[in-house]
Amino acid sequence: MTSRPSPPRRRPPGTIRRLLGAAATAAALSVTAVAAGAVHDVAGGARYAYAAPTRSAIAATANAEVGTTGDGNQCQKYGPLCADWCAMFVTWVWERAGVVGAPRGTYVATEVGRWGADRGLFKPRPAGGRGQPLPGDIVVYGAPGSGTGGHVSIVYSVNPNGSITTIDGNYNNRVARRTIDPVTARAGARDVLISGYVTPPGVEATPPDDHGLADVTGDGFTDLVAFKPDGTMWLYSNNFVRDGGWPYSDVRQIGQGWNGFDRVIAADATGDGYADLVAFKPDGTMWLYSNNIERDDGRPYSDVRQIGHGWNAYDRIVAADATGDGFTDLVALKPDGTMWLFSNNFVRDGGQPYGDVRQIGTGWNGFDRVVASDATGDGFTDLVALKPDGTMWLYSNNFVRDGGRPYGDVRQIGTGWNNFNRIVASDATGDGYVDLVAFKADGTMWLYSNNFARDGGRPYGDVRQIGQGWNAFNRIVA
Repeated sequence: MTSRPSPPRRRPPGTIRRLLGAAATAAALSVTAVAAGAVHDVAGGARYAYAAPTRSAIAATANAEVGTTGDGNQCQKYGPLCADWCAMFVTWVWERAGVVGAPRGTYVATEVGRWGADRGLFKPRPAGGRGQPLPGDIVVYGAPGSGTGGHVSIVYSVNPNGSITTIDGNYNNRVARRTIDPVTARAGARDVLISGYVTPPGVEATPPDDHGLADVTGDGFTDLVAFKPDGTMWLYSNNFVRDGGWPYSDVRQIGQGWNGFDRVIAADATGDGYADLVAFKPDGTMWLYSNNIERDDGRPYSDVRQIGHGWNAYDRIVAADATGDGFTDLVALKPDGTMWLFSNNFVRDGGQPYGDVRQIGTGWNGFDRVVASDATGDGFTDLVALKPDGTMWLYSNNFVRDGGRPYGDVRQIGTGWNNFNRIVASDATGDGYVDLVAFKADGTMWLYSNNFARDGGRPYGDVRQIGQGWNAFNRIVA
């Protein structure tokens, strides 16, 4: 087989759509496919549901299985046969993610392709081309119906550089995530090329992207990275579903020596779906700590290089995919109230992000805090700004509608936010809408869920305490 893949270029967002019912008390998770979508039952009574089968739901379901192995006889949980199980895996994923009519009981890889062709769901890959893969599709190696010796996998992401990232069952008898060139990739006992892709029936469009938030572990939920005054760095993983709707209950130290920086922000600068850290020294130099969590055995931020200087001209810097292209930009504010957009053309500029800058606003010195948050869930990062009087203002990002000028639409959306000394944006619940996590001086942590659609376009109307003891940290990023 091929060598270990690099992480995917893009990661689908968290796909849990809504918490329906009481908080769960245990971490057991089962999933039931229903006609309207996939419903997740958590022990203790809580239920989570996908609004309908979506491409993101399929990709996230497959991704959650990475690392699962069969036994020595190829027996596994995805089907009744102890044999090559790639077809059993992909059809299990579809069914588990809520796809109605998934071809369960189809155990030969190329027969999955024939199933798709018979229903008008097969998209052939043209010779020498990538074709039209989309997240959630089934990749078919070998011509549909050509017999045994082929292979199938799930498309996890379609990447800007022409590659695709797939989740493969029975890849060396395990579930593996791989990044491949769809033109040349071969697999199966017959070592065959990709013939095409099968579209899941009844699938809805993918929800908004992950907004560049700190998904350190790549599981679709926004984690928190916290720093103590002694320079140690701690990762609070967000196991929202596993932990019964309580994010940030899993913590471990992942670094030290971070007291040499006066600012640290989370930004997927490289566009690989994992949140990097961009750190600024008092001398104005900017340093990129890439997140190679897979390559580096679960230890993110071990790869560092300087990527800029002169950043001490700005008193506030936030990470925001302002342009909606999937790469996290930086929005920087000078003391005079001017706002500057540093676009992230990582691929175009040869791996050097933030080389393109222009002024996009004035008057921002009227706010004492600015938080990047896709409050409206449209895939473009908005800004939530807070005045000293505690009022909160939403600057919607209508980048396309407003001719490439984000943050031209403003309205007040809240009061009383001067009760908090820190506020970070986090899709804590994994539903595709960015929540706010706020911290009081007493160390308590409060989750303001973003029920934008349900609450008539008024985000952050639902609040509950989710933690305490956070005053041990002098910096928290998400």
